[in-house]
Amino acid sequence: MARPAPVLTVIVPAFNEAARLEACVAGLTRYLRTNRASWELLVVDDGSTDGTTALLDRLARTTSGLVAIHRPRNGGKGAAIRDGLRRARGRAVIFTDVDLSTPPSQIPVALRHLAAGHDLVIGSRVLPGARLPVPQPLLRRLAGRLFNWAVQVLVGLPYADTQCGFKGMTAATAKRLARESHIDGFEFDVEWLLIAKRAGLKVLEFPITWSDRAHTTVRLAKHSLAMFAALFRLQRRFHGCIAYHPVRAMPWIIVSVIGAVAVQMVLKTGALQLGHLALTPETLIAIAGNRYLWASILLGVFSGATWLISLSKVDLSFAFPMLSLGYVLVTGLSFLRFGEALSWNRSLGVLLVVAGNLLIASSGKPAKERKP
Repeated sequence: MARPAPVLTVIVPAFNEAARLEACVAGLTRYLRTNRASWELLVVDDGSTDGTTALLDRLARTTSGLVAIHRPRNGGKGAAIRDGLRRARGRAVIFTDVDLSTPPSQIPVALRHLAAGHDLVIGSRVLPGARLPVPQPLLRRLAGRLFNWAVQVLVGLPYADTQCGFKGMTAATAKRLARESHIDGFEFDVEWLLIAKRAGLKVLEFPITWSDRAHTTVRLAKHSLAMFAALFRLQRRFHGCIAYHPVRAMPWIIVSVIGAVAVQMVLKTGALQLGHLALTPETLIAIAGNRYLWASILLGVFSGATWLISLSKVDLSFAFPMLSLGYVLVTGLSFLRFGEALSWNRSLGVLLVVAGNLLIASSGKPAKERKP
């Protein structure tokens, strides 16, 4: 006889978490027993090698409502949570991190938002109203802001904190994400939100209480490049639901390119006036008094500012055409204005520019979905 479906499923991914798993299970089950009528707790062991597997099996034997899911090898956080989504039976599904950086007391907040009609709710450490008793170290905060800025620019998502490890969804949304998501690494959150956007789901970002924990499994040096690379793959895959505004940004793009070309031309003029001088105090005084060099600095600041403004209005892939167009114009004007030779490396650079822009143009075609 099949067990009745619970009201709530909580999913916790775990990889080499023998030191923290028991406290996590105790904290969640204590809360759930007190506040939830029916629930299940799914802990997904993602191919751990430190004793997590044996500990999870022991806890599952002695803890009512705890279900142990074992993956044969480490596949990544996204893969582990996807396995949990496939096994979830609750009418509402929450996933949270094993360190309980988001306390269980935030579960009813997420459930209220789901009951109000939202399909997917995501916790945010950045929105006004968020409480951070123990904030992240400065370097991690800056890296997180940079990544979310890239998410906003590159794939057009408006959320302030896509990577917070606390999200809730309806059962129907959980089934959709389990079926359509493919990313195994830490950037799976962005894929979820793009799937939701493409499907027209109602998504809410809400402020939460969150505390930093030591021993995070996210390594900036190891994972940052992979996460940024994934954004470009997602841009190609979800191109059809990413808003582009090249017309709105075109005046800024034109001004930016003109400014970049003017910087190079003015700088070259100033350098020719100075000639080849040895590095002496007199040379430094001459450089400081050269109005062309000062003008190039001011133009550079202006061009950089307009470049950033234009990028805030279009997709990040426009960055390459903007920069490369400036390179081609500078090369051509240097040849015409100063008689600089078109060396092999400059000619190769122009060819690479053309090839790069053709590649970007082809990325506008949506890639075929890989079958799950």
